[in-house]
Amino acid sequence: MSTLVLTIRESIRYRGRSGHLSWIAHRISGLAILAFLVMHVWDTANANFYPALYEWSIELFKHPLFALGEIALMAAVLYHAFNGIRITIMDFKPELWKHQTRSATIVWALFFVVFIPIAILMFRELMHGCAARGAACWQIPSLSDFLN
Repeated sequence: MSTLVLTIRESIRYRGRSGHLSWIAHRISGLAILAFLVMHVWDTANANFYPALYEWSIELFKHPLFALGEIALMAAVLYHAFNGIRITIMDFKPELWKHQTRSATIVWALFFVVFIPIAILMFRELMHGCAARGAACWQIPSLSDFLN
């Protein structure tokens, strides 16, 4: 929880420029990935310890809102990876920090070039899957159906 508090506190103290915006985006994307991993481990543990809850969650994860969440997760993973590579390169060559604005712009450009086609494909698959399921696409499965 302290990392979330730190992110909020430091993002409020806006210092300007691309370095601060990159830091905020990197921090938020990292926290989003962490949230996914916690949910994934919990869900996977249910497969062994509580199979009925696991089956319910698998059905729940077919909901379109989770598919939109997967698109957001893909964005978080891509940005976090590209920016992490940028930070690593700059840490090994400290003289490159004077080019931080340019390198941050390159990271954002690379992110959008890679992410937009992926997001379009993922969204198209979401729409195709929803069309195939019809009205059932937006229904949230009842947990009681799986516990009986």
